[in-house]
Amino acid sequence: MQQSCRSTLRSTRPAFGCRPCQVVARASHAGRRTCMPVRASLTVKDAQSGVEFLLAQKFWQGEAYRCLGAATRSKKIVFVNVQVYSIASYVEADKAAHELGVRHRGGFFETDDDYASAILDGAFNKVLALHLVRDVTGEQFTEAINKTLLPRMQLSGDTASLDQFNTYFNSKNLVKGTEVLLLWSMTGELDVLVTPPVTAPREYGEAKPELRIASPALGRGLFEMFLGGSPVVPEARTEWVKGAKSLLESENVKRASRKAGGA
Repeated sequence: MQQSCRSTLRSTRPAFGCRPCQVVARASHAGRRTCMPVRASLTVKDAQSGVEFLLAQKFWQGEAYRCLGAATRSKKIVFVNVQVYSIASYVEADKAAHELGVRHRGGFFETDDDYASAILDGAFNKVLALHLVRDVTGEQFTEAINKTLLPRMQLSGDTASLDQFNTYFNSKNLVKGTEVLLLWSMTGELDVLVTPPVTAPREYGEAKPELRIASPALGRGLFEMFLGGSPVVPEARTEWVKGAKSLLESENVKRASRKAGGA
């Protein structure tokens, strides 16, 4: 049984040499000191595991992304719930907000399932970001995924792409702190990157994927595992729906402001 988990926003010290939120004093030409504010990065915190993800993120492909929320995957081992990884979902912010707004005005949204479908089917890049909170082998990682994903890939007739995915991960040692990034692009390609262990949230705009698989079925199957009717981490789906609603709300406010400004 998995425990409930809510993600929260907070401000944190950026990683990899970025400065924290502070006021930096500099000398002016007139001999006076001027204050230059430096903002910290907002993060989304997985309340159960404590893992933090950047709210605004950059990846190697696509426009600026926004985190919809985070939750923890737990597994029962000898009657004890053990945390395995924290997972967050990212979408291209502007494209996703626009599409959510169009669907909202079209009367598409009635239930949370409709929001989950909008994230899954939306015409924008999306990312699954997994942060390992315990050591697992690559074989353990793929074994857990294949229990759900293999039947779907067999139905699509594309088990070769899943074999390629498994071969890549079977050679990995996913120690605590490792991040697994799965970027599913609008072209149907799945980009995969496994990072060394990280201790603080970081941007991935300059990163390069280690594997690219041209398989719409594989990308969709992985995201359906978390956004479909029987999600692997139900709390994550709940958080991501909340994130989509928040993104829609901000889009509606912007739209109303533009209308008011043009009146």
